[in-house]
Amino acid sequence: MSFNSINSCLYPLLMSFNCINSFLYLIINPAHLEHLCINLCAETMQHFYNTHIFKSSIESCREEGISCEMEVDYVDNVPCIDLISSLNVLYGSTPENYIQKVKVQHKGNLRLFEPKTNMVRTFGIHHFANRVVYDASNFLDTNKDIISDDLVSVFQKPACNFGFATHLFGSELKALYSQDPVPRGVSFRISPTSHTDLQNGYEPVSTLTQDFHTRLDNLLRTLVHAKPHFIRCIRANAAEKPAFFDRSTVIKQIRALQTDFSLFYQIRYRLLAPFKKLRRTEDKTIEDCKLVLEYFMKKLEELNKASTALIQWALGKRHIFLSEGARQKLEIMRIETRHKAATLIQSVWRGWNLRRKWPNLKRNLELRARSRTVRPRPQPIAGTPPPEVLDRCSHKAIQQTCSRIGLDLERPPPVPPSRSYTITGNQKTRISSKQEL
Repeated sequence: MSFNSINSCLYPLLMSFNCINSFLYLIINPAHLEHLCINLCAETMQHFYNTHIFKSSIESCREEGISCEMEVDYVDNVPCIDLISSLNVLYGSTPENYIQKVKVQHKGNLRLFEPKTNMVRTFGIHHFANRVVYDASNFLDTNKDIISDDLVSVFQKPACNFGFATHLFGSELKALYSQDPVPRGVSFRISPTSHTDLQNGYEPVSTLTQDFHTRLDNLLRTLVHAKPHFIRCIRANAAEKPAFFDRSTVIKQIRALQTDFSLFYQIRYRLLAPFKKLRRTEDKTIEDCKLVLEYFMKKLEELNKASTALIQWALGKRHIFLSEGARQKLEIMRIETRHKAATLIQSVWRGWNLRRKWPNLKRNLELRARSRTVRPRPQPIAGTPPPEVLDRCSHKAIQQTCSRIGLDLERPPPVPPSRSYTITGNQKTRISSKQEL
């Protein structure tokens, strides 16, 4: 075979990628067999993620020429994976016998715990994210995952208009119609697999859990020989509401996934060094990082508050490795520097703004002072007694007074009788009526 033909065969593989949409931990109480399989996949993928990330970090330190003798501490998922993998759900038993067998076989396992519930058919597993209680009442029936041949025969082409279902159960239909009669009482897997042989004509070779383990092992073999890139999807809230961000829910997921944030050192901490001394170019990034670290150490020596044993850093070829103490001190200095810079900027701007408005403000103050001298404010008359406080009476007293003088509060007072005279100035003038005239 020529090199051109080999390259033509490998070219599609080199220019392609595969995407795996993996499950997250399902914390449902009580959970069932399908939830146990999902959590097993989550535990396995988390273990692969931990080993790949931390081992790659140690290898990157070696590539950078930095000796890394410390052991990276992270949660090991292997005990939980071994526990779930050993939970074989076999035929011919009852849920009570299965629970008893699990408790006896894994009595000393720290990942297995006794749930505080009245349900007899339950057991608990301490997963990486949280504790989950599983109900084994339907474990046996779910694990069989079988379908009768009379339902499979419905997917035959002459009787089925849904061609996709016929394609999925193609091997089952071929095995079913190879002999007569149809149907004849055999069972097949609900989830179509490549292995459709039957044991004694009744039971499938693989169960749901066995098939899940096989698929998971094949996936891990593929991932080991690949170059994985992990994308973590974080739920914004537990209620799945749109446009709603729950901080506590996001923090719990980040802590459960052991996700850390990568920082651009030179961009984040360059404000700690003098602006004029920084080159701020891509080819001078290493020099700028060294300059920032030098001023960082000088600042620590001036403060003389932190121990140098807790604040360490190492400069590699492409990365800077910081201890946790150094990272915290850098963050504190960064916040203080930004606060001082913001205070200085605000004070300068406020002074400039006040000086700009000062001529108009001064003119208004002078006009107010002149108006005070021309027209003084009137002063109260000396000797004027303070206003008396009005006497307040209760509503009951008012009703009693009105009833005594013959007044009704709900009706207007009667019109007084007309007078035969009027008062004009200080004189009394008599009014003559028409009869007198």
